[in-house]
Amino acid sequence: MNFRIERWNGQSGVAETLAAWHVREWAGLFAEWDETAARSEFQAQLHHTGLPATWLAYADATLIGSISALLEDSPEIADVPGPWLASFYIVPEARGQGVAQALMNAAAQAVAALGYSGWYLFTENHEDYYTNAGWLLHERRQLHGQTVAVMWQDLSSDAGA
Repeated sequence: MNFRIERWNGQSGVAETLAAWHVREWAGLFAEWDETAARSEFQAQLHHTGLPATWLAYADATLIGSISALLEDSPEIADVPGPWLASFYIVPEARGQGVAQALMNAAAQAVAALGYSGWYLFTENHEDYYTNAGWLLHERRQLHGQTVAVMWQDLSSDAGA
């Protein structure tokens, strides 16, 4: 599959699509989070060049995935320092074709370029995937009644790229 990756910078219709994808996938973890709130979060990224930031994957003109880097992902785990990989989503028909790894690499390189030596994520169901991608288990936490694995990736070497 041929695809390209670019940073979210206000492309038309993207915030609406991402908000719908992300709320459908993760609303159960975030009380009172809806598409309006998600769109506002994306719009807020347009006011700076650091974090938070989102990268997009396209196949031709079709949006097929996204990944974000945030300074804080959830208030319940704010004691774990950021940044955080978040909102990592690939449309089902594009999975297994290298898009996810390319998005993760692009975001990791950008986060490292900002001076961060590592970053975190949490996952309910994909710990094995991230372990295979070089992430280490930091700890397990409860988040809105769900057990999540909090994971860490070293960005100070080639481990994150």
